[in-house]
Amino acid sequence: MDTANHQKTKRPRPDPHLLPGLTSRCTTVIGAMLLAGLCVLCARWGFADLIVTDAMSRQAYLQAQAARTGDPVTAQGADEVIAALLRAQHIDPHNPATAEQLGGAYTIDVQDTRQQGSHRAVIRQWPKAFEQYSRAVALRPTSPYAWANRAWTKYYQGQLDTGLYVALQNAINLGPWEPEVQFVVVDLGFALWDEMPVNLRPQVIALAQNGQRRYGAQIVTIARKRGRLAEVCKFEKLASSPACAPHPG
Repeated sequence: MDTANHQKTKRPRPDPHLLPGLTSRCTTVIGAMLLAGLCVLCARWGFADLIVTDAMSRQAYLQAQAARTGDPVTAQGADEVIAALLRAQHIDPHNPATAEQLGGAYTIDVQDTRQQGSHRAVIRQWPKAFEQYSRAVALRPTSPYAWANRAWTKYYQGQLDTGLYVALQNAINLGPWEPEVQFVVVDLGFALWDEMPVNLRPQVIALAQNGQRRYGAQIVTIARKRGRLAEVCKFEKLASSPACAPHPG
């Protein structure tokens, strides 16, 4: 009987001297693939940024033109800006800045072409703006501007709920010295003075105090518009302003 047939076939063992070289080559290939993927990703980000930059330049031009003529931005011009920003967002969906810029684009004054013969009627897309600002705070929850604008869009949609006050509180916490945040918080705070949680009132006053140090006229204008002039006339710097002077009789 041939005992060779009963012997187990031995598998050849890899040459241990070849393993380091093989590992090195695999590492090089994987590294090259990762680098190539990163380059593609960076190229997409760069392309998206170029689109956004061009769109914002176009929006600035349209708004400057509207300021000169006294008419809102044309619907066609606004749609072009929004379409470009949406294209950039499709390329780079995780950029919070693009979401914030889209939110702003949806709220610029635009001619309402549904009203024939009127060139001053304005239409804004509040729900879409709210959607973009909500996306922005999800992507970058530390942005006071996104939170302030989220609160602003909720207010103008009549959504006077807990979500609005949470957004307002976050804006206060994150951007107490940011002028744009101060204006929005003071505007909404004075508009909602009687409805909002009482604990927010001193925080709104604090931001008004911060703002009046450099932008006293703007704070007075907001307070007068909202019927809360007495609140800011308590500030030492504003107490002597003409707006706070007592009226005869």
